Amino acid sequence: MRYKVFVVDSNRHVICAAKLDCIDEQAAGRRAEQIYSEHDVELWDRDRLVAVFRGAASNIQAMG
Repeated sequence: MRYKVFVVDSNRHVICAAKLDCIDEQAAGRRAEQIYSEHDVELWDRDRLVAVFRGAASNIQAMG
């Protein structure tokens, strides 16, 4: 199955995007989680948001 990964800034504007070909949602989630970024990483299945992996900038904002 094909999933999409988006790295987004604090306003949810897309910084970069990639396509993932994975056997299932769990495999796509593991791969998306490995994408380290200062920003949040969103995993999408077509038009459905599957998961959000918080980046370093989000963790700092949450503490501040």
